[in-house]
Amino acid sequence: MLEAEIQSLKESFQKDGYAIARAFFAPEVVEEICWRAEKVLSNQTNFSETYTNVTKGLEKADVFFDDLLKCGPQVGLLQKLLGVPPIPTTASFFTKNKNHEEVYPHIDAIFGGVIWVAIDDTNRDNGCIHFLKGSHQREAEFAYLRPNQPNDLSDHPDLVEAAMSSGDMLLFQSRTVHWSGTNHNGSKRRGFNCFYTGKPN
Repeated sequence: MLEAEIQSLKESFQKDGYAIARAFFAPEVVEEICWRAEKVLSNQTNFSETYTNVTKGLEKADVFFDDLLKCGPQVGLLQKLLGVPPIPTTASFFTKNKNHEEVYPHIDAIFGGVIWVAIDDTNRDNGCIHFLKGSHQREAEFAYLRPNQPNDLSDHPDLVEAAMSSGDMLLFQSRTVHWSGTNHNGSKRRGFNCFYTGKPN
């Protein structure tokens, strides 16, 4: 990745609270992430009562995800954006094939950064991630939000829909308000993400 591209991502990450690295992961890597995650999912017996479409702790089930979480190419880029070494916590797989499932607007409980890789193309119709641009700088204003409590921010002037193509990678500050809507058309909308702690400089 060129230094100018990294600088542009860093400016967006710091100002808006998120950035998108287009075509960051090659198709063959995306394919491996997908089949390995789906293998873990097929062996899963315990599901969250709140979110049936989220599988956390992939790094505990497959050394591939442990290596990717700790040493993948996203780690160095995230460090440049955060300004501090990101400390890995967990890797997760998201599926959004059921029309009714959504995650409501919220901020994460810890300081750090998140990467979210699009396995499939994602847009408004199949429940892409939404952000409130710059909301990481106004934490107190949004502290009341919870991921399992409905709040309609669809008319907020800072709303951004993060449409992505397979292989694109979102990087966002965990204190940026984010959510994902319902899958209106029922197409596959799978994503892989990694959570890291570390307060941005």
